[in-house]
Amino acid sequence: MKLKKLVTIFGAGSWGTAIAKNISDNGYRVKLWAKEEDVVESIVKFKENKPYLPGIKLSSLIHPTNSLDSDLFDSDFLIFSIPTQFIRSSLISMKDMIPKDSILINTSKGIEQSSMKPICSIFKDILPRVARRYVTMSGPSFAYDVAMRLPTSVTLASTNPLLLPGAMKIFENENFKTYTSNDVVGVELGGSLKNVIAIGAGILDGLQSSESTKAAFITRGLKEIRTLSKFLGAKNITFMGLSGIGDLMLTAYGKQSRNRSLGVHIGKGQNIRKILASTTTVAEGFYTSEAIYQLTKKYKIHSPIVESIYKILYKNSDPKKMVKNLLKNDGIADI
Repeated sequence: MKLKKLVTIFGAGSWGTAIAKNISDNGYRVKLWAKEEDVVESIVKFKENKPYLPGIKLSSLIHPTNSLDSDLFDSDFLIFSIPTQFIRSSLISMKDMIPKDSILINTSKGIEQSSMKPICSIFKDILPRVARRYVTMSGPSFAYDVAMRLPTSVTLASTNPLLLPGAMKIFENENFKTYTSNDVVGVELGGSLKNVIAIGAGILDGLQSSESTKAAFITRGLKEIRTLSKFLGAKNITFMGLSGIGDLMLTAYGKQSRNRSLGVHIGKGQNIRKILASTTTVAEGFYTSEAIYQLTKKYKIHSPIVESIYKILYKNSDPKKMVKNLLKNDGIADI
């Protein structure tokens, strides 16, 4: 099959736009679908996504649109950078236009709140036999870092190894390195569940807790993530890689982290609903926290950290209690 060097990206938030810039820098034409009219107008007029990625100049190879037309789907790769809670409805609206042989790449992170499913399962629900043409991306990568061409590494995962070389080619350059995996579930869970721990890490920062407390919190949080993910079919080794501990470190410590920022505001005593309403960007960990909490209850997994974060976000629990829960002896070895 001769490639057209044409890629379509659905979702023009900061991450979708950064990916579009990276791929266009590699010489590909990019159709960038945005839900918001002001995003399209900004890119057309200023060659810049001022609402979501201000200050980053975009290539003329990027063609934004609000219209969900059939020509959007005539591309080598269809890339999805849609917030997780809207992926299902988006796929339903476009499923009849998606060619049966197109390669689909997910770059979003999160767990669907209503179904408690990872993104790969949402795709499977809507598109039969999707696994043979599905790739997912995750790893420690802030949108601005990628857009500024700062060295970044991520993981691409698929159960179909034939898809990975082509997917690597559209993303890779001297500043953007990709590694591969066949553990789709593990890569997606690592990228999703770390957002919940990052909120907790931010809460500790907001409370001005010690670095020692934060390090212990993140480590034990990773243990809870690994325990739950094992029940969901993930490979333990995946959490030692970029999409596991790598992404967790960035999100829990990075100043650009939306999830950590949400936690910081909460730790300082600000109202959660007002925090969420004041920003156009999505802290996926807020929604994922409820899903992960329900999953720990379903599988009867003792998860004091996950439970603490859920209760802070949804039950108005005192954030200071989270530290006490960290110090509870759960009887599980430190592995």
